[in-house]
Amino acid sequence: MPYSITPEGLEVTFATNHLGPFLLTHLLLDLLKRTAPSRIVFLSSFMHGQGDVDTSNLWGKNLEKKKFNDAYNCTKLMNTICAKELSTRLQGTGVTVNSVNPGIVLTDAMRYYSVLLRLVFNIIGFFFFKTSEEGAASTIFCSVSEEAEGLNGKFIDSDCAIVLPSEKTRDPAVNKKLWEACESATNLSNGTGGRS
Repeated sequence: MPYSITPEGLEVTFATNHLGPFLLTHLLLDLLKRTAPSRIVFLSSFMHGQGDVDTSNLWGKNLEKKKFNDAYNCTKLMNTICAKELSTRLQGTGVTVNSVNPGIVLTDAMRYYSVLLRLVFNIIGFFFFKTSEEGAASTIFCSVSEEAEGLNGKFIDSDCAIVLPSEKTRDPAVNKKLWEACESATNLSNGTGGRS
């Protein structure tokens, strides 16, 4: 999407792809624990390895200076990191947390690119990319399949196989710092559940 800021001062891609789902997950946690076994699935991407996490500029105030896909890649990395961190925090509760890569899916996500790039993407995508239904397979697998029962803290690829995520997701200190920054951004650390 073109660079823009929400009324709360958040970069729109960050607010949409990461912080909104982060907050919604937390608002549902008590219910998920009461109805365990429960599953939480964070949507990531194979592009998460191209992202970076800057907790000093979490809300993306300087993202207008970055490349077009940077905000997307960063949010997918944040989703993968927070899935791993939440899986650790929820151990023993009966709630499992995983992140998934749906693969390259032919959707309307390219609508903000140039006409020529969209045309090339759609032609190539027609032959090689997944449909929306096919792209949902890894999410459905993690959400309801018997095979995924008990899986926790894993990264599932578009073929529903467990794979290692980017090395950027494996630093417990960074993961904790990102988690706390997201809690602060949503006022969860104050127990109010919303950004002031």
